[in-house]
Amino acid sequence: MAAPKTDFELDLDKVEDAGARSHALDFPRTFVSDVLEKFLGLISGVVNWLWFTLVLIIVANVVMRYLFNVNYIWIEEVQWHIYAVGFMLGIGYAIMHDSHVRVDVLAAGFRKRTRAWIELFCIVFIIFPLVWIIISYAIPFVEASYQRGERSSAPGGLGNRWAIKAMIIVAFSYIGLAALARLLRVSAFLFSFPRPILRNGSN
Repeated sequence: MAAPKTDFELDLDKVEDAGARSHALDFPRTFVSDVLEKFLGLISGVVNWLWFTLVLIIVANVVMRYLFNVNYIWIEEVQWHIYAVGFMLGIGYAIMHDSHVRVDVLAAGFRKRTRAWIELFCIVFIIFPLVWIIISYAIPFVEASYQRGERSSAPGGLGNRWAIKAMIIVAFSYIGLAALARLLRVSAFLFSFPRPILRNGSN
């Protein structure tokens, strides 16, 4: 006797998303967190093009080096700078989308409310103070570099070293805004303040 046929469909995109974000917590949205996340998302969309640019620069550098025996220091430094910008801004993106590394073996055993309190504590007492300290020290650091007209110490390297150092300020401002958006979501879950946006879009 033949076994009955069963229709079984597997959505691979959902499986992959569940595996990649199995630890993530989906806190309720708020009006201000939506505005912040939309603004930061626009920045992320622009920054994503840096990776495409980086690939082109690396390919061009390899071709020049191995086919034409030509090597420019400034091109290598541009690669390093793009890496730095991408990874520094990526920290804020990970915070905003709750895709940063966790100790899953511990977090998986906590209730959602417990994890929300841990997240609130970490944002208020770790991320915000760290952002403040880094930015407050980075501003005079960048100013000194600009006033000295600092440039690369390598022959043929890039000038205006202050510009890449200024990315420290930009990146940690991004991190601070991403953490603020996340904090508003956590607060909406724990205290219903700010007023959360319901799934259908109403308050």
